[in-house]
Amino acid sequence: MIKVQFFEQPGIQMTSTMEKEVEKHFNRRELRRVPFGDIGAVTYPARVREGYAQDLLSDLDVDAIRARGFRIVVDYGYSASSFVLPLLLGPLEIEAVSAHGFTTETAATAASLRESIGHTKRLVSAIGADLGAVFDRAAERLFLVDEQGHELPVERTLLLYLRLIGAAGGGGKVAVPITVTARVEDIAGEAGLEVVRTPAAPAELTHAAAEDGIVFAGALGGVYVFPQFLPAHDSVTSLCKLLELLATVDRPLSELAADLPRSTVVHRQIACPWAAKGLVMRVLTERLKGRELDLTDGIKVIDERGWAEVLPDPDEPLVHVYAEGENEELSQELEAELHALVDEVLGGQESAVGAQISS
Repeated sequence: MIKVQFFEQPGIQMTSTMEKEVEKHFNRRELRRVPFGDIGAVTYPARVREGYAQDLLSDLDVDAIRARGFRIVVDYGYSASSFVLPLLLGPLEIEAVSAHGFTTETAATAASLRESIGHTKRLVSAIGADLGAVFDRAAERLFLVDEQGHELPVERTLLLYLRLIGAAGGGGKVAVPITVTARVEDIAGEAGLEVVRTPAAPAELTHAAAEDGIVFAGALGGVYVFPQFLPAHDSVTSLCKLLELLATVDRPLSELAADLPRSTVVHRQIACPWAAKGLVMRVLTERLKGRELDLTDGIKVIDERGWAEVLPDPDEPLVHVYAEGENEELSQELEAELHALVDEVLGGQESAVGAQISS
């Protein structure tokens, strides 16, 4: 599969607003023609890998990382990060065991993410590593394995980053999607960090990360952004920054993760025809009128029990329902309420269509 991505200033993934603007002019064929001599050229900067590595090293506390003497396992996921990370591991004096380096067209089929994580678990236990890091094929997402060979859930990894950033001091703002657990506010509040909630779309996170004052942005799925270096998803930067944050903490990863608050977020998917998504959102907005709502993205209902949100999927005929209460029972209760409302709207539409056909 080939994925084509477009970026806008200052190097962030194209936002939905810009996408709609491009698609509008393209579909209308409102294309600005330029003379042949004015057509731009594709350029390839020289020594990009070396420049990237040097810039990142200058942004890290190299002495602290060296003093810690990390031993890690890295699964590159057959990504191009295998060309870049070694340029950092040497200067940082990190002992690393690597797997699944960059492949060619004639190489074996790449392992799945699940297989890579399982392989990393075994390697971490075998060599007594401090942690294991698994990259996806695009080297944008980072998944962690602790020193005991246990996978760290992505939600807990996000909370771990926030706690470590808060412990390092400095203050600032952190950006997370609106669907992420409210435990984010708890951890940020302890550290004096301000939380900025963004729409769920990945491009919106990097757009927010490029704003002034944002020191970190993260989402579920292994996506972490350190905008002071690069306002983009980057597993190499995410790993190096994690090692920097851990360097001054004399505790193993499993112990740090065990101290994090536990989330009770419930997530369900409801099949919903494309044509019915707008109707579902309009009807729910009307029926929930009078309650505390957050309309940053979808419909988020907030009350004393917690919060629940209905969010249409941008790519599939689905509607997502998220809910989080003080405990599992309240989370299930909140999810069931919104789930029932969505089912009621969809059921009413089907009945209307059936009556129209029969008449």
